[in-house]
Amino acid sequence: MAVKFEIYRDGQQVREFKIDGVVVVGAESVIIPGKITFTNGVLSAQRTEDSAIGISLLWDAGDIGMFCLETTRLSHRAQPYILNVELARFRLMKIMQKYEDWNLFDFPGLEDHFRAFNQAQALFAEALANLHQPAEAARLADQALAMAIDLSEKLALTHSELLIRQRRTRGQFVRHIFGCQIDPGIQNERYREILGKNFDYAVVPMPWRDIQPQADRFETTAADGWLENLRRLRMPVIAGPLVRLDDNSVPDWMVLYEEDYEAFRELVYSYVTRVAKRYHRIVSIWNVAAGLSANRTFRLNFDQMIELTRMLVTQIKNVLPEARTLVTIAHPFGEYHAERAHTVAPLLYADMVSQTGINFEAFGLEIEMGVPQTGYFTRDLFQLSCLLDKFNTLGRPVFLTAVCVPGRNNADPGDRSRGQLDPQLAGRWHRQWDPALQAEWMEAVYQLALSKPCVESIAWSNLADIHQSMPAGGLLDDLLQPKPAFVRLQEMRKNFATYTSNRRANV
Repeated sequence: MAVKFEIYRDGQQVREFKIDGVVVVGAESVIIPGKITFTNGVLSAQRTEDSAIGISLLWDAGDIGMFCLETTRLSHRAQPYILNVELARFRLMKIMQKYEDWNLFDFPGLEDHFRAFNQAQALFAEALANLHQPAEAARLADQALAMAIDLSEKLALTHSELLIRQRRTRGQFVRHIFGCQIDPGIQNERYREILGKNFDYAVVPMPWRDIQPQADRFETTAADGWLENLRRLRMPVIAGPLVRLDDNSVPDWMVLYEEDYEAFRELVYSYVTRVAKRYHRIVSIWNVAAGLSANRTFRLNFDQMIELTRMLVTQIKNVLPEARTLVTIAHPFGEYHAERAHTVAPLLYADMVSQTGINFEAFGLEIEMGVPQTGYFTRDLFQLSCLLDKFNTLGRPVFLTAVCVPGRNNADPGDRSRGQLDPQLAGRWHRQWDPALQAEWMEAVYQLALSKPCVESIAWSNLADIHQSMPAGGLLDDLLQPKPAFVRLQEMRKNFATYTSNRRANV
C-alpha cells in the first residue's frame, strides 16, 4: 500500500500536479528512494518496506515564501491524507521539539513566541476538527503553516542571538571567520586586491578536470598564480575540494575507468599526491573531498566511499604530516538519495566517517540554494538551523566552505549554467530574489551558523558576478562594484573583529 495525499488550493482539490522534486522521507527526516505518482487527484508515495513514511516537496506557503517542506511520517492506509494538514502538523511538531532541545520553555522574554505558537496550534486544531470538510481543513492548515514557518524562523534567529552572546562571552570565536571562494581562472588585479583587503581567508577550488585535463598533462598555471599571490599577501588558504565526483569536476578521460574501481583509486591517489607536494608550502587546510556520498559519476558502494575518504586523508597526511584536512558534505539535505540508489544519505556518511578512525580535522559543509536542481531548492532558516544542530552532534568543527543564493529572480546568461537555471522555479525566501534580499539572507544565515558551537568559519561561494555558480551569486557585480551583500558582510566582519583579534587562528 501507499501513503496517499489530496491537495487543496483556494477551496478546490488540485487535479493537476507536477511531481518533479517530490521525494519520500523516512525516519529522522532522511530522504530515501521511493516511487511518487499523481493520479486522479491523489499524490501517492510508495516504497517496498512497510514502514511509516512522509514526503518532501516544494510548497508555496503564501507571503512567507515557497520552500521544500516535509510532512509527518504516516502509516499506509486506503484513505488519502490531506497534504496541507500534514505539512502544518510536521512544522508545529518540529517547533515543539526545538523548544525542548534549545531549553526555551522557561526562558524569559519569549512570551510573544509562545503566544504566536498557541495561535497556530489553535488554527491547526480547528483544521483537525474539520477533516470531514477537506477544503476547509486545508484552508485552516495553510494559515497555521504560514504562521508556523514565520514563528520558527523568528525562533531560530532569537536562539542564535542567545548563543552568539554565549560564544562571545566564552571567547569561542576564532580569528579567521569570513572567507570567500575565488575563481582561479580570473586573473584580474582589482579582483585580487578586493579579496586581500576584505576577507580573512580564501577558498581556492582545484577541480580535477581543470588541473589534469588529460591523463598525461597537468595544467597548474592559474592555480600557481593565485596561490603565489595569496602567499605574498600572507592570506590563509583552504584548497579544494581536490576530488568531487560529478560531471563538472571529473576529467572526461576518466570515463575509461568508470567500472574499474582499483584503477580509479590509483589515479586519484597519484593526482592528490602531486597536488599536495606542489602546494604544501602555501595551503593552510586541504579540502580533500566533497560530496562523495552523492557521487554522480562513479557508482561506488558504501565501503568504497569510506575507503576512498580514508585514502585521500591519509595520503595528504603522508605527504604533509602536519596538514589539516576537511571532508566536505555537499547537498546536506540529501535529495540526491531519492534519485540514485547507489548513493548514501549525507548524515549517515558523515557519521560513519566520524566513527571509523579517519584522521581528518573538520567537516566542510556546502549550503547553496535557490536554483532548480536537485539539492538546491529553497529552504527556510529554521530548517537550516535544525540541519546545523545535527552537525553539532558529530564531534568535529565545521567549516562552511560554500554558501550562496541568487541575487536576481531570473536566469543569468553569465553564470556557469549559461542561463539554464531560473530561480523562480526553485522557491523563494519571503519574496523574489534580488540584491537586497540576497544580503538579508546572507546576514541571517551567517548569524545562524556562527551561533552553533561547531561552526568555525564561513566562505561565500562567489566573489563576483563573473562565471559565478548561481544567478548574480557574487558579492560584487560584473564590474567589481560592491553589492548589498558585500557591504553587509563587511559590517559583520568589522563587528566580529572587535572580539576575535586575540583569538586562536583556525586557518
